[in-house]
Amino acid sequence: MTLKHVLFVDDEPSLLDGLRRKLRLHRAYWDVQFANGGEEALRMLRASSFDVVVTDMRMPGMDGAQFLGHVPDQFPAVVRIVLSGIANPSPHSARF
Repeated sequence: MTLKHVLFVDDEPSLLDGLRRKLRLHRAYWDVQFANGGEEALRMLRASSFDVVVTDMRMPGMDGAQFLGHVPDQFPAVVRIVLSGIANPSPHSARF
């Protein structure tokens, strides 16, 4: 089985730490990395290969919609997933 490389993006360190602890059990199947915000995530995507990005929408600085706006052009093979409590879609959401 091929190891999948997944990047989680959020601005809340406690949420990222919780994901890190929960997903540790799956490290035989997934290489999981964590970025504290969109800018860091783009740097990580440029430095390493990822199969999937999972991002929050509400983040200071570069929000999830802005971050995901860069991904299709620069990293077209990366699957994009949004996890958020936002009920209203972003005007940019059709592009994801």
